[in-house]
Amino acid sequence: MDNIRLKSVIYTAWTSIALALSACGGGDSAPPATITPNPDPPTTATPTPDPAPAPAEPDFSAVTAAIEAHSDDNFAVIIGTVDGEVYSYTKGIFPLEEQYQIASASKWLTSSTIMRLVERGAMSLSDRPQDYLAFWTDDAMDPRSRITLEQLLSFTSGFNQQPGSLGCTPALTVTLQQCVEQVYADGIDTDPGSNYSYGPEHMQIAAAMAERATGTPFAELLVIQIAQPLGLSDATGFVSPTQLNPLASGGGASSPRDYALFLEAMLKGEIVSDLDTFLTDRIPNTPILFRPQASGDFGDWHYALGAFVECDQPVFDSSCSAQMTYSSPGSFGWTPWIDRRTGYWGLIARRGARNTAEVAVELQQELQPLIEEALAQ
Repeated sequence: MDNIRLKSVIYTAWTSIALALSACGGGDSAPPATITPNPDPPTTATPTPDPAPAPAEPDFSAVTAAIEAHSDDNFAVIIGTVDGEVYSYTKGIFPLEEQYQIASASKWLTSSTIMRLVERGAMSLSDRPQDYLAFWTDDAMDPRSRITLEQLLSFTSGFNQQPGSLGCTPALTVTLQQCVEQVYADGIDTDPGSNYSYGPEHMQIAAAMAERATGTPFAELLVIQIAQPLGLSDATGFVSPTQLNPLASGGGASSPRDYALFLEAMLKGEIVSDLDTFLTDRIPNTPILFRPQASGDFGDWHYALGAFVECDQPVFDSSCSAQMTYSSPGSFGWTPWIDRRTGYWGLIARRGARNTAEVAVELQQELQPLIEEALAQ
């Protein structure tokens, strides 16, 4: 038998043995398992919940009715919260991007500018004019040496020139530093901290100190500290009497849109972070010599740093501090305020005759409870 046939016989024999063992169940291998895929689990449709009802929009119809009933023909009212504007109404023709002089509403811009320097360590509320102004006395016997920046911003420094009085504050031919040196030379009227007077000299001195503390003209400081961080337009800045001698207490201008952004940032604590310090009543023990209104029963207002602490009581008490309403109305009727208790800000943007602040303040007082009711809905 040749080799090929022998190999074939052996292969056939081994195949027969393997088949026999398989038939008898021998061997370790098992037939491959058949995998049957699991059927898809039963599906139960999940109902889609109804969308939550949108919160009701505040109803400002009563505010609008009060505005329409007001005697003025051309002005705007803007109201907002920390989340932005919630109401805007223009009566007549009053463009919201146009520049307007804002008179004493400038005080909030000035005090905020200086407080930002304080919070950044460039100045302190306990600083004195002689810390920055070379001509200012440091003689302890001279009451002018005891004036603090806090007293200047709260109008209790003792320099009691009244609004509209003649002096260097409206001068076109002097610088801010020259003006303040003239104020210094004219002398102080009362001891620092003993009296409140709503005059222009306090903030003029404070602005001169800020110039020396930073090496930057005060008109530029407003732009650097307020306008640029908030992205305000060129409408906001000092326009009177000059850029070299800006009237820190009343020479500013702005647009309603710009000032609304300023108020929103103020309420958020983005301009001045320590609002408790900034808006604390600074004259609890000194008599009020001036209120922003010439008539009307608005209560007894006190003063913080560059702003009034409003009060609806005939005599200021602890409930007035709890009211937490602050404002800085100007003589042309431009009236901004924030209400920290309710959590909103408001602006009456108006272009009226000089010394008509009480007209806008009367409207502001009428609108305040109506706004609170609308926001409480």
